[in-house]
Amino acid sequence: MIKKSRFASILCGGILLSLSTFSQQQKSVSAIPLTNLDAFQQSGKNWIISSDARADFTKEGEIHSISGSGAVVNIVSPKNHSHLITKESFGDIVLELDFMMAKNSNSGVYLQGRYEVQLFDSWAIPNPTFSDCGGIYQRWDDRRGKNNEGFEGIAPLMNVAKAPGLWQHLKVIFRAPKFNSKGEKISDAVFEQVYLNGALIQVQVKVTGPTRSSFFEDEQPTGPLMLQGDHGNVAFRNISFSTPEITKKTKLPENPITINPAGKPYLLRSFLNYGNKKLTHVISVGNPNQLNYSYDLKQGALFQIWRGDFLDVTDMWFERGEPQLAKPLGAVITLSDAPPLAVLKTPQEQWPNSVPFDDFQNKGYILDANKFPTFQYAINSMNVNDKISSPNATSLVRKLQITGAPEGLYLQLASDTQIELISKGLYAIGNKNYYISIEESSNPVIRKSSTGQELIVAIPVNTASLSYSITW
Repeated sequence: MIKKSRFASILCGGILLSLSTFSQQQKSVSAIPLTNLDAFQQSGKNWIISSDARADFTKEGEIHSISGSGAVVNIVSPKNHSHLITKESFGDIVLELDFMMAKNSNSGVYLQGRYEVQLFDSWAIPNPTFSDCGGIYQRWDDRRGKNNEGFEGIAPLMNVAKAPGLWQHLKVIFRAPKFNSKGEKISDAVFEQVYLNGALIQVQVKVTGPTRSSFFEDEQPTGPLMLQGDHGNVAFRNISFSTPEITKKTKLPENPITINPAGKPYLLRSFLNYGNKKLTHVISVGNPNQLNYSYDLKQGALFQIWRGDFLDVTDMWFERGEPQLAKPLGAVITLSDAPPLAVLKTPQEQWPNSVPFDDFQNKGYILDANKFPTFQYAINSMNVNDKISSPNATSLVRKLQITGAPEGLYLQLASDTQIELISKGLYAIGNKNYYISIEESSNPVIRKSSTGQELIVAIPVNTASLSYSITW
């Protein structure tokens, strides 16, 4: 089923012109150093300078600091629950930072100490509200009467929040309120754009006054950045800022064509870009729970996953359909496009980038009762059934059934710059970008690769069945 997402509806309205007529460029970027807390006003003992953080997504509120510098971890206690407020004040700003939530934790980023972008453990919530991650939190006025005190809260366009314990990226392009020479406000503060994990989730949101629980009740041309510290455990790193500039840009198409699945998975064949390559034999699968992925039918590779809206197919279905590319709409995580299965002469041999053309035979796919596909292919005399499903909104489950497995066959679960064992059978991939879960009995091994590390599993000779899950 084809239906326009909330994102597409906004693009088709008047806001499209502001997005397409203007692009955001910025001056040189400055970082807030996190080797110590000198950039902040007096901070409480709940804020700890760390090199990293670790949180278990199954344990309520749990987060741990890791010795070193470069990040700051907030661990709340009844006695220590202060905010972290910069000494420097800002007006118009492009703010970027990484954050990590503990399970069911709550925090916020306050521009000028007044206007909040909500941070919350909103993992897998299907219909986010203003109080979910990436929401512009509501204002509050008791004078409005019972049950009407809260107003102006704006939900994110889609929920692309990751699981607790994973690093997430926030980018905010903010315009401060403006005042005349008499100190009278002549324009409201505006969140021009907010991106969460690379996906656009807020566009042109005006706020007429300070958000609920702001540090200041008035409005001024400038104010400090405030990281909320009294609601829950959270970590931050890579905090940077610059001043936005506006330049003209060519207008974009006014009626994007988008696809979102309704009721059952949606499968689409297309071309897709992967880095500098154009993949020609791709099938993308969108699920109603907004866990989506793309699969390379020439390699058997699950090469990208994303949470949020499914696909923009304007370049495929508008007029002549050039350049025939589909574009994911949500927050994309890029995986390896290398073949998942390979025969290695030794456990140290480098993983191949591709399968020889004559060795790989694509046999199509079959659908189960829930319309989840099982991709079928053969490599020489080995046959593979590769089923990928999303039984819930937290994980993709991949199950491979292999017959005719030769000696020395391995499965590559992940390849990235860094792979970390979190607990039994649970691995954090790419500096805590996503999780891989697999039974310990499969004996997975972390090994060095040309680009960092790989997580691989040896496959028994002849017949084997193995499954693992990808969580983000």
